[in-house]
Amino acid sequence: MKKQNDQLHCELIDAWKNDTRIYFRDVLGVDKIWRLQDELLLACPRAIKEHKHIYIASGHSLGKDWTCGGIALWFLHCYSPSIVIETAPTDRQVKKVMWGETMAHWHNKVVDLGGKPYTDPYLEIRKEDWYLIGFTTKEGGASAQASGGKFQGFHSPNVCVIVTEAQAVEDNIFDQIDAVTTNENVLVIFLGNPTRASGRFAKGLRDKKNNIVFNFSCLDNPNYVQKKTVIPGLCSYEWVEDKRTKWGESDPRWQGRVLGQIPDKSINNIFKQKDIDIGLTIKDCPGKRHNNGVAMDVSGEGDDDNVIYAGKRGLVLDGKIKNISNPSTNAIDCLNMCEAQEGNFVLIDCDGLGIGTWQEIVKIPLAEDRYHIIKFHGSTRFPKDPIKNPDNYENLRAKATFTALKRLQEGKASIPNDELLHEELLEVKYFENKRGLIQIEENEDLKERLLRSPDRMMAWIMLQYGFSLELDPKDPKKRRDVYFDETEELSFNPRTV
Repeated sequence: MKKQNDQLHCELIDAWKNDTRIYFRDVLGVDKIWRLQDELLLACPRAIKEHKHIYIASGHSLGKDWTCGGIALWFLHCYSPSIVIETAPTDRQVKKVMWGETMAHWHNKVVDLGGKPYTDPYLEIRKEDWYLIGFTTKEGGASAQASGGKFQGFHSPNVCVIVTEAQAVEDNIFDQIDAVTTNENVLVIFLGNPTRASGRFAKGLRDKKNNIVFNFSCLDNPNYVQKKTVIPGLCSYEWVEDKRTKWGESDPRWQGRVLGQIPDKSINNIFKQKDIDIGLTIKDCPGKRHNNGVAMDVSGEGDDDNVIYAGKRGLVLDGKIKNISNPSTNAIDCLNMCEAQEGNFVLIDCDGLGIGTWQEIVKIPLAEDRYHIIKFHGSTRFPKDPIKNPDNYENLRAKATFTALKRLQEGKASIPNDELLHEELLEVKYFENKRGLIQIEENEDLKERLLRSPDRMMAWIMLQYGFSLELDPKDPKKRRDVYFDETEELSFNPRTV
């Protein structure tokens, strides 16, 4: 009987190895996929046999990570022993996206083939040589010095590596992956939005002779074709048409994020990990003694945060992050924090709800006599003029962002040790728009990927921009520290403002 069961098990494994779709149906209980997902599943056994990597250039929300999360389990269960590695540039992309999709399949499976998942991205069948692990491509400490980097030390006859957001992965990571995937049964998948026209990911997408290449277009998915939700989670007809209107079909964002094609012009990351590392080491900044202040990004209701950063000359020395607040409370917080830093400016993001906070600040007696109260309108457009706009910025938001980057690289700006802030800085991108000017992607696009608003990033950028203005102090004789005593019934008290 045992012999018959073992034979049946081997036959099932062979069937799953030869057709990934059968595993998805029989083990994961998946009954609905669309054409390009179907083709990707069919390509996995072929990629292993032909020793080819799979490259997936995908538009927005087309199920690439969901599919690859299932492929990770397929390889783990079909190849014994085996090591499966899931990786991406940031913790969020590993834990919430790749690992999250893998665990969704794990919890929905209809057949239990063994294994134990842990809180961190780790699923173990046998500790020594049979497991799935997830980590970022970001290197630091010993791994940055080692020739093999983070991928060093993974040895198995069967290895699968899945890299999501591959367009943002450094070129040397591709070399490290090549070094650990030299065995007989190897599956390597690179997937992402093809937002860059150069780099190893773009090079791999163009090499259709040595790689198996897929282009997932939003225009091909059934939700768009039928103008209704056929498969939940895929991008909608309305989303595509909204981007057609906002961006236009010649925009590189349309080419990369909708059509899944390499754009004519790259959409590039602004901040790199090495920039973040510099900012974390800065303990003092040169500059004028009085160049101190506060910046606030104001949000609405929901998951977004109200973020205030305060500091001196480039150092971020204080911060306040609140989910719920009102303009009066925001005004008091900003002025209290500015006074604590002996500041002379307060910057408020006034493109949206921040105008209410600015109005409350200027109502407070002597506030404008003591401080520069600045309305920051990031959407203010600049002319295409080599004299008035020599750096070719589309608007103030672009100028402020690259000003902050320059200050960071020159050692004039510090960064708080806040992983959410780091993630937002590493995610934001820029591109050359149809006016030929440098434009930062919209916060709405960034929010779609982060699943939250980049409030920390905006507050930090505005604060660094405020430092760059090097504003002269206002009349120091008009100090009014008494107004900052929130225990007294004075005009600055929150109970009376």
